[in-house]
Amino acid sequence: MKRYSWGCLILVSLAVSLSLPLIYGGLDSLDQLAALSPAVIALLLAMIVAGWMLNAGRIKILAGGLGVRLPGHVALRTVLSAEFASVATPASTGGAATYIFLLSRRGLRLGEAAAIVAFDHVMDLIFFATAMPVALLLFLTGQGLTQSLSAPAILIGVLTLGVGVLLWIPRHYRPLAIWLGRVIRRVPGLRRLRYRLARWLIQFRASVTLLLRLGVGPLLLVYLLCVGHWLLRYGVLPLLLYFMGYTGPWSYIFLAQGVMFFIGHLSFLPGGAGGVELAFAALLRPYLDGGTTAAATLAWRFCTFYWYLLAGAPVFIFTASRLVVVGRRPVGCATEDIDLSRRA
Repeated sequence: MKRYSWGCLILVSLAVSLSLPLIYGGLDSLDQLAALSPAVIALLLAMIVAGWMLNAGRIKILAGGLGVRLPGHVALRTVLSAEFASVATPASTGGAATYIFLLSRRGLRLGEAAAIVAFDHVMDLIFFATAMPVALLLFLTGQGLTQSLSAPAILIGVLTLGVGVLLWIPRHYRPLAIWLGRVIRRVPGLRRLRYRLARWLIQFRASVTLLLRLGVGPLLLVYLLCVGHWLLRYGVLPLLLYFMGYTGPWSYIFLAQGVMFFIGHLSFLPGGAGGVELAFAALLRPYLDGGTTAAATLAWRFCTFYWYLLAGAPVFIFTASRLVVVGRRPVGCATEDIDLSRRA
């Protein structure tokens, strides 16, 4: 993608993301947004930053499992750069590529870097495969469950089911892969995905090897960091709506966010602009009026989209410029930022 066309795409995404809430919420939404305390926004942004730090811990542990020492500040720069690339490209396609490129520059082979990214995605899939059914069950059957009990119930359910799946996958993933292959082969519309699935399974096998290398203790720690990251990110909207007077079930907000992010991945605009805002309005209007819905959309998107661009762009540019400078240095020139120490 040419630079000017990519820049125009980002501007269009921002324009769509900002204009849609104002269209269906009107100018009243700006008054409600101005009434929101700056301390609340600061708290929500701190939750996002804490999630980035937990992700950096995940990457650091996984790289260490392959014998490559990744300093904490470098892991955090890698996460910020990848998060920026993710929201700045359609369907978040740039995130994984940025992770692989930056990790490979730290001394990992391309296959190892891809295995780390695949393993990271497996952790995310385990979280959502356990969290969404738990949230749905609570929403359908827990109408009398209080707000103070619903969040711990989701957490306990996710940890219990997720740890079970995590310990089961390394040694029993082959039946799952065979079952997926049979399903794809029998459904005509999915046959074109079989080669993509085969490619993904190759990376998945490498990630399973990495998983077995880590041991149970580090493996559980990585999963806890994964759970912490997503609970912080998915906790931004419920906390924001709480301060705006929302009284509906938290489990519904959890499910709604999953739908919104899924629709955002189908959008051709970076950050899922357009699709996320429309889904937000459709899913939250039963509980909020138009002005409050629009104000909540703008505040939430600032934390989960605009903030990623604002905070991630300088880090991405800084990291990329350092890689260019290092790439031009003579062989043997020592640098502080590149540590290619490998395991024996």
